[in-house]
Amino acid sequence: MKKFLVGICSLLILFSSCRNEDPEPQPDSSEGITILAYLVANNNLDMDLLINIGAMYDGLGNMDQQATLLIYWDGRSKLGSNGAQHLILKYQTDGKGNINGLPKISIDAPLNDVLDIAEIVKEYDTQSSVDKDVMAQVIKDMIAQAPTDKFGLIFGSHGSSWLNTIYTRAFGQDGSGDDTILIPDMVEALNSVGKKFEFILFDVCYMCTAEVAYYFRNICNYQLSSVMEVPAYGFPYEDFMPYLYEGDVENYKKVCQSYVDFYRNNNTMSWATVALIDSKEVDNLVSEIKKEIVEHKDVLANYTTSHLQEYGKTSGAHIAYDLEQFIGDLNGGSMPTAFNTQLDKTILFKECLEDAYPQNYVVDADNFCGMGIYIPVAKRSKWNEYFKTLDWYTVSGWNEVTFSWNF
Repeated sequence: MKKFLVGICSLLILFSSCRNEDPEPQPDSSEGITILAYLVANNNLDMDLLINIGAMYDGLGNMDQQATLLIYWDGRSKLGSNGAQHLILKYQTDGKGNINGLPKISIDAPLNDVLDIAEIVKEYDTQSSVDKDVMAQVIKDMIAQAPTDKFGLIFGSHGSSWLNTIYTRAFGQDGSGDDTILIPDMVEALNSVGKKFEFILFDVCYMCTAEVAYYFRNICNYQLSSVMEVPAYGFPYEDFMPYLYEGDVENYKKVCQSYVDFYRNNNTMSWATVALIDSKEVDNLVSEIKKEIVEHKDVLANYTTSHLQEYGKTSGAHIAYDLEQFIGDLNGGSMPTAFNTQLDKTILFKECLEDAYPQNYVVDADNFCGMGIYIPVAKRSKWNEYFKTLDWYTVSGWNEVTFSWNF
């Protein structure tokens, strides 16, 4: 359904669906998962995230069981009945090829047709979708529309791991480049929802880092994310939506594999990394990371990073280095058994595209564990200033390193 480029003639799309400002809560059920997608597209990803909606619809139509998809949209395109830019869309399949009571439309149909049949369950006045209180309320509103009590969560927008400085984005970009939400605030918003998610899929750049995994470890059971840039086309939802609704590790692995395979077979945007993280193992991994950092704190005082595999060289140098290679390097190229064992328990699946284009996105699979880590460097003084305010700075042991430069 990401092929739905025909018929997008205007950014103003009027819906025939009914508007409900105060949606009636739906009864909970112990069976199944409802997927919630939080799309912040008030930026240059507007059209790409619109196409994501079409892809999700297409994947939903491949279900052989009942399922519900709720999408929060905040974009440049005005999708609401009165030109609203902030709203919740709802799609339900009966598992028999019908969505919202209508037969699934052809994959070649215009994207507008997909949007026209969405049920608009709530519209909002102008608001910042990267405000933590707004995020919490919107997700609560989506949950109120769900027929299940288990949830998967998709985030789509720009991102840059834990960073906070202008021109980098922890998550979001709602309009201006610095209108984003920081990771601790994002976690606070999700904590206030009162639900633990079955998974979070980050269709967002740089989110498969040790820092992000640590912050989201109690928010969801599994994290699916990339350590480097995600192409604007994003995840190929049309290929794997049924897997997400299955709610188990083996199907989440299939989602990850589908992502890399999609770009492996794409002739124009051919780069990808992805990993599946078991959140319950993250604390144990952090303990092993701290052990290694503290043990090698004297080496780290004058450590250089140029020999390590770095992710995101084209736009965010020094955001993430390969975690496994880093720890191995501290130990003279030999991986500590305890660390290696715990890494395998934490990262359940990893995959990368070695033969990538452009060349800056090429990944050395021999030094790829799926997860990155920030290693403080002197030239990133603004990053470092904020880094020291994070809980991660202490729990990971970086606070015990006395750098030879001003940190």
